[in-house]
Amino acid sequence: MSAVGRQTLVLIGAGSAVFTRGLLADLICATDLGDWDIHLVDIAEEPLATAVGLARKMVGARGADPHISVSGSTDRRAVLPGADFVITCVGVGGRPAWQTDHRVCMEHGIFQPVGDSVMPGGISRLLRTTPVLVEIAVDVAELAPDAFFFNYSNPMTANVMAMSRYAGLHQVVGLCHGVHHVQRHLAAYLGEPLEETSTLYAGINHLTFLYDFRVRGRDAWPRIRAKVAGDLAGPMDPAMIGDIFNENTNAWQNPFSWEIFARYGAFPAAEDRHVTEFFPERWPGGAYYGKTLGVDAFSVPEILAWGEDRYQGMRRQAEGTVPLDGAAFEQSGGEQEQLIGIIRSVLGDQRKMFSCNVINNGLIPNLPSDAAVEIPGVATARGIRGIAVPDLGPALTAVLQRRLTPVYLSIEAAMNGDRGMVVEAILADGAVSDPAAAASLADDLIAAQIQHLPRFR
Repeated sequence: MSAVGRQTLVLIGAGSAVFTRGLLADLICATDLGDWDIHLVDIAEEPLATAVGLARKMVGARGADPHISVSGSTDRRAVLPGADFVITCVGVGGRPAWQTDHRVCMEHGIFQPVGDSVMPGGISRLLRTTPVLVEIAVDVAELAPDAFFFNYSNPMTANVMAMSRYAGLHQVVGLCHGVHHVQRHLAAYLGEPLEETSTLYAGINHLTFLYDFRVRGRDAWPRIRAKVAGDLAGPMDPAMIGDIFNENTNAWQNPFSWEIFARYGAFPAAEDRHVTEFFPERWPGGAYYGKTLGVDAFSVPEILAWGEDRYQGMRRQAEGTVPLDGAAFEQSGGEQEQLIGIIRSVLGDQRKMFSCNVINNGLIPNLPSDAAVEIPGVATARGIRGIAVPDLGPALTAVLQRRLTPVYLSIEAAMNGDRGMVVEAILADGAVSDPAAAASLADDLIAAQIQHLPRFR
């Protein structure tokens, strides 16, 4: 171990065991980062016990006990004082609430492949999640004001904006691996090593546009265009369309993203599964290249079942009924994959660049100063410093301006328990145009999730 010193990390929402396992694996393997006290926090005792049990088994399996301690708590205020790093990975209601959003929306003719950021499913998640994130941020501001604070909870854009506005916590940084994942995808598409590529990008989470892509410093878009034209000239393989787990790099895997690229000269992160939700008018009834969004294209039940299967496997490992899976220590491509690099850059003031979600403050011209934007950021010992991105272009800036309007309305609805504002947010989002239909959908979503919506009771 190095002489970095002992650090304290508080992970709130540790019941998200997949994220917790990935973070612990990366920390255990990052022996240059010194010693750690890890406090895992969750309000649900059973998932918390699973996360703590699995984490301790992982630490023990690698003999890291002297260097990494793991504790669990259902009271975040008890462990926040003195924290050096605070991570939030909160999903209010978990997979059951996600499934409920999916079901209710489909009953109203709304089909979403994700439902964690926008459209009515994303608004529903915002209503139950954003107020909780604000409450956490208030506690962090009081008890750990000097901590580096990273949020992974969706809807990312709304959560970062609300925590800054309502908790006065301006140093919160939202992290998502979408941009890094797409850069890796584009590198693989050209058969190039990721480390020899570079990008410039700007947007809002899940609607971020990579408008500059280079290989060894040279513009790679001409090579991309030629390869895409060749792919799309060939027959479409239905098996490629909407398969969450398909690693094929053929352009038919993300046809709408390549359509956007052809129109604007920029490629969207995080590809069709997310970006389709920002253009709901394109997919009436969920119709997507011969399939249905959220059903047989990017199936929501399939991804929920995958998550539950992984969780149950980790629970059995934590309980000791099955051996610890050695694959837990393999290099992860999960959500947390940037985090260790950021921590290393912060502790050593290495000033390396990562994708981040921060309050705009003029970084992207012509977007509101208090909007949360996804841009390159430099990780320094004084915090994450966003880089100004002045050359996104007016067309894509206009797309982002339009998509921010329902975010503002949804935040107001969530923080004030305002049913009428929920209806307005749904209408502004664009998936529903009839006010009566929007009101009916809002009422059904609120009723279905009322146990998670104390401000609406």
